[in-house]
Amino acid sequence: MASSESQRRHFESGQAAVEAALCMPLVVFLVLGSLQLFMLLQGRILAQVAVYRAVRAGSLNHGSCQAMTHAALVTMLPTVTSTTTGAKLARAFEERERNYLRVSGSKGDLFTEGPMVEIVRESPDVAWVRGLDGNEDLLFDVPTDSAVELRRRTLEIRMVAWYYMRIPFADWVMSRMFLAHFHLKNYNSANPLNPAEKKADWWNDTDVELGADEWPGGDLGSRMVKWSGQGHYLFPIQVHAAMRMMTPVKAENFQGGAACSLHGF
Repeated sequence: MASSESQRRHFESGQAAVEAALCMPLVVFLVLGSLQLFMLLQGRILAQVAVYRAVRAGSLNHGSCQAMTHAALVTMLPTVTSTTTGAKLARAFEERERNYLRVSGSKGDLFTEGPMVEIVRESPDVAWVRGLDGNEDLLFDVPTDSAVELRRRTLEIRMVAWYYMRIPFADWVMSRMFLAHFHLKNYNSANPLNPAEKKADWWNDTDVELGADEWPGGDLGSRMVKWSGQGHYLFPIQVHAAMRMMTPVKAENFQGGAACSLHGF
């Protein structure tokens, strides 16, 4: 009886170890993944504030790309570094003034290649602005019921804010899920959340797209795949805003087209 009881306890101990080994990755991901998800949600909220501030800055500064980009940059800085004091905020902005993401770690810079934000002006129409022959739109504040004229005097922008995921394990797993979800890269290796599953088969059959193309830095998906292969897990948060122009648009601010140059200030 004693021997039988000892064997039973030994088998139960082995079973518990196997169950723990199978469940532990999922438990760890639930904790770290929840933290990373809430940080992504925070990044989304900041991006929505950033695009509003960007379009307002452009409305007040004749559609200037530099004014819009800098307004968005300042808002997104808390996602990459501490900005709890005025001095820290000023230093963080100085280091990223030319729109480089620059994520730092304990051993120096982790990532410096990508931009923090990318902005495209949907309106006013570039061809119409260039047709002003270098002059300001002096009729910008004249009341009108024309939909065409209203659109010409409305600054509408779309923006992508690149969010760098930094929570260990969760960043890798979520990145693989995002790439599969957007049809960018299939994942068929062992499931990191379930070691017993040797083929995760993460691939979404629905037609899910990343959104509009023609961003200043190029295709969003190809850059996500490239940076993921280098061990940098970034997610493009896309937002949109529009506002009536409060200053006349200037043709000189649209010489480069609708897209704002990434580092051309």
